[in-house]
Amino acid sequence: MPDQIIAELRKDHDEVRSLLSQIDSAPGDQKKELFAQLVGELIRHEVAEEEILRPVSKRDAGEDIADARTREESQAEELLKEMEKLDASGPEFTQKFAKLRTEVERHAAAEETEEFPKVEKGESTDRLERMGKAYLAAKAMAPTRPHPSTPNSAAANLLVGPFAAVVDRARDAVRKAVQEG
Repeated sequence: MPDQIIAELRKDHDEVRSLLSQIDSAPGDQKKELFAQLVGELIRHEVAEEEILRPVSKRDAGEDIADARTREESQAEELLKEMEKLDASGPEFTQKFAKLRTEVERHAAAEETEEFPKVEKGESTDRLERMGKAYLAAKAMAPTRPHPSTPNSAAANLLVGPFAAVVDRARDAVRKAVQEG
């Protein structure tokens, strides 16, 4: 039996928090590798969340709360895109990483305390389980890199997401082959 969507989202939050801590203490090359892993996890999480949770959240938690979380995700995506171009051992990366970590942790806390409880209260257990299945499927098909020029909406993700995901996964495979070769 798959978990309910809120349990899946919380698992993702815990994984992201763990990666943030690992990146903070990692040496240069490892930091770069962990950051690439963090980027992929955050983007897949955000895209799937936008497709599956946000339409329901707008109704259950209210548009203001749902829209605030979407804005925060867009800002984080912009920051991730900037950071991908930086040397992971440089001072600019360190400065931007501190900002990213603060924003991501604040965002996750807001979801967990403001948004998730209202969705859990507004939906049946069966519906939350179906949403969990849909979330896992959407996450598996989501892009792995930030695409800040693409609007953060369920419609945009469904239209552009599969194409971006194919390109992203091809880049990921090439990068892995180069690192291993």
